[in-house]
Amino acid sequence: MKNLNILILHFTTILLLGLNSSCSWATERITNNENYFLVGCTPGDDLIKLQLGIQADTKIDFIRWDLRFDKSNTFVLNIKFGENQPNTLGFVAGGQSKDFQGTYTISKNANNEFYHLKAEQLKITLVKLNDNLFHLLTAENRLMVGNGGWSYTLNNKNPKEIIADLPILTSFDYILNDNPLQVIYDGRTPCQEFATEHQMNVSEACFKLKWKLTLNRDSVTFSPTTYSIRKVVDGVAGDITGTWSIVKGTKSNPNAIIYQLETDKANKTISLFVGDENVLYFLHKNENLFIGNDNFSFTLNKRPSTL
Repeated sequence: MKNLNILILHFTTILLLGLNSSCSWATERITNNENYFLVGCTPGDDLIKLQLGIQADTKIDFIRWDLRFDKSNTFVLNIKFGENQPNTLGFVAGGQSKDFQGTYTISKNANNEFYHLKAEQLKITLVKLNDNLFHLLTAENRLMVGNGGWSYTLNNKNPKEIIADLPILTSFDYILNDNPLQVIYDGRTPCQEFATEHQMNVSEACFKLKWKLTLNRDSVTFSPTTYSIRKVVDGVAGDITGTWSIVKGTKSNPNAIIYQLETDKANKTISLFVGDENVLYFLHKNENLFIGNDNFSFTLNKRPSTL
């Protein structure tokens, strides 16, 4: 039954994204009225290497993205990739690079807008979360899942001052049916903006936070119970524990799914928007999505099950 629930959940997420039905995609070309300059770092797994035309045996820890869309439906993508130089944000021996120029089309369904990029040796699709955030999709058009180092979210280098509705990426009912007794998410995010909003004591040099989030459920009812966070700040690890709950709806989006992590202090409450069962996004207290930078995004990724 558990496997059946997970299968149904995956199918429903794809259905909601409108990615497995030709009638869900807009067939006409939609002209982009905005220029976007997206940056970020992603993992370098086999799938993204395939989509970028990189040889499968190339050793890649992460990929640094510089992606520009213009209003004429053309794009320029510059990437750097390779093995991470320890204790730096760079690559061993400077890494390798590839440049792409091509065209893109935009399609829409009832909930989302999708950008399809095509060039020689390149074919990728991103879902637009809002004007400041895009997320790469798999070949099956699901949200790509990152790792403890990097995610597959790209960030607007020149973020707009917006109050945007949260996107609808998955179903509330099927998230409730995805009920393992314990699940772990991890990732790295920028430091200063989150620390300021949550009144954390960090040094001026702090540029990243390392996260390991463990969510637990009741073994009988499968209701949310406790959580723990192992957070590394300025190289020092610390633990936070408390209770968590699933909240449906925000002022801007009644269908949004939020994981709310409570502590003994109101200003320490952490809210995470559920992209799907594998990807979580940090929320500001005003329910806007946090925007990352060229190094890290405010995204957590589910660890693969060891069972």
